[in-house]
Amino acid sequence: MDTIEEKKALTEQGKEHNEISASQLSYDNRLDYFDKLVTLLGSIPEYNPNEKELKVAFLAGLLNNLKARNTAAVEAATQVSNARISRNEVLYKENAGIVDTALSVKNYFKSVFGAASPRHKQISGLEFKRYKG
Repeated sequence: MDTIEEKKALTEQGKEHNEISASQLSYDNRLDYFDKLVTLLGSIPEYNPNEKELKVAFLAGLLNNLKARNTAAVEAATQVSNARISRNEVLYKENAGIVDTALSVKNYFKSVFGAASPRHKQISGLEFKRYKG
């Protein structure tokens, strides 16, 4: 890792400095570390605190609760992602999605009734944009 002075010198020279974070602060890593801590504390016979919240059984229960909540969050994120994929397909599928259909209808009204017709003016203000993702 570069010192602050080295980073500043690189910046002054116009050189880009990319640093890869090694903090390992993801939820999975934190759960793993907490699991290792509970396991370590459980292996030490002398560890017997008076506080209920610091006893191994309580910490193990907390760990299981955190793991369950993390799993639920991952599953929920997966469901949201899948729902977005389905939504995008319904809206933006080429030649079959709602946006392409609406744009075709607008063009049809323009060709049938003319650009200056009141019917075309009713729908010409509606905006539909294609998603490119």
